[in-house]
Amino acid sequence: MRTFLRATLALTVAAGTVALAAAPGRAVTTTKTQIQYILSPHPDDVFEAWSLIQDSTGNYPVFVTLTKGESTGHCTGSKTLNGVAYDLTVPDQCKAARMASLNDWLDDQSDNDGSLDDYLSTMTHYRVTVPAGGTDATGAPAVAGMTGCKPAWTSGGCAGGNPNANTPVPDNLNSADGPNVARVVDWWVGATSARVEFDLGDGNLTDMEVLWAVNHVRSNRAAFLPLSNEYGVIAAGYSNLTHQYTACYEYDHHDHRAVQEAVYHNDLIPLSGYHPQWGVTCGSQTTGTGVDPEALPVNGGRANRISDLHYSQNMTPGSGYFQSRFGWLSDPGPDWASGPDPAGNVLFSQWNYFWKRYA
Repeated sequence: MRTFLRATLALTVAAGTVALAAAPGRAVTTTKTQIQYILSPHPDDVFEAWSLIQDSTGNYPVFVTLTKGESTGHCTGSKTLNGVAYDLTVPDQCKAARMASLNDWLDDQSDNDGSLDDYLSTMTHYRVTVPAGGTDATGAPAVAGMTGCKPAWTSGGCAGGNPNANTPVPDNLNSADGPNVARVVDWWVGATSARVEFDLGDGNLTDMEVLWAVNHVRSNRAAFLPLSNEYGVIAAGYSNLTHQYTACYEYDHHDHRAVQEAVYHNDLIPLSGYHPQWGVTCGSQTTGTGVDPEALPVNGGRANRISDLHYSQNMTPGSGYFQSRFGWLSDPGPDWASGPDPAGNVLFSQWNYFWKRYA
């Protein structure tokens, strides 16, 4: 049983940091030694990079979810999750259902990974409202898709035609979500991990918003988290751009591209020392070179494998934790396809392949 009590604090954050008079202090302690930021565009994407997260006694994962997934085509009708009924046609309830799926699933992982033992119900909760951070005029990926982008990460973002350009950062452009929702951030902090939840707009996330979110978390880690030492960043939104490698699962979602662009093109932890930045992408352990060209050859990328135990716990049809929590989002359902590699229709594969930037 967890012995520390859940606390909820509502704070207004100025200039990206918490004023000393309002700072809550470090409500929990940890035996872990370094922070690993995991950036997910949508509530279910984190499992696409789980091989770099599982069973770590040293890394303190900060699960940063950048949107609440409200634009999914599966938010129709009603759904009961963990005993709670949701009307998925209502935007806020769609968001709540998707975030409930994520938090229930992260609780499941706390039951089965000895290095994670945090439950949402026992984590310390901070809700903060942060100011806008500037203007997005960077040419981030366009909502229409990736067809205007070159497939190589070194090519930069999409050229022109971005409907999000010159809009405030952050700004959830989904009109039904209400004003200023993008500036409200929920922190959930435990002894072995933390969860930070943003509402930056499913389908209109920009690379500048990703940078804004990372800067918010980094600037406030001393106030909210039980440690400050940083290790690395993972872009946990799989992307295979413009169907570049047809042997792999084809996925070029705009929000995934925005996260990968932000992580690939920016030194997010500009400190001395070793601070790798990873992005999960296309690869196949069965190819002659080990992986397809977008992954390992890029500055020392890597292939990593979710353990047999964790993968079977999560992906067993009908009963796996991931299937139970997120199967309602699969097409045609009721379960997500599983398998060793991101080939065919397997998005959540056992082998994960990453490019790497910065050392």
